Amino acid sequence: MKTTLKDLTNQKIDKLVINSLEQALYQALVVIDNEESLVWDYSGKTLLTHSLTEMQNHFAKLNVAQTVIRHESPYDEMIGQSTIKDNRMEVPIGSIQIR
Repeated sequence: MKTTLKDLTNQKIDKLVINSLEQALYQALVVIDNEESLVWDYSGKTLLTHSLTEMQNHFAKLNVAQTVIRHESPYDEMIGQSTIKDNRMEVPIGSIQIR
């Protein structure tokens, strides 16, 4: 299912996941009713930003219960470590309040 920012205006978002992809590139996913969906911007492209604050600003006026930043490292495989174990790390972060 394609979830756009416009679709989220009247929904309760259980969790906003800001996925840290690489050096300064962030991608948004939302969890609603235990279903995780990628978020698309108003122009029909995947919502990506080069700033964590910029990403948080997109969701500042929405009903978000929890916000986390997620990182999954590809380096275990590169150095011969097992790829079976999950190395996903999620850290809760505060939401930005627009006044």
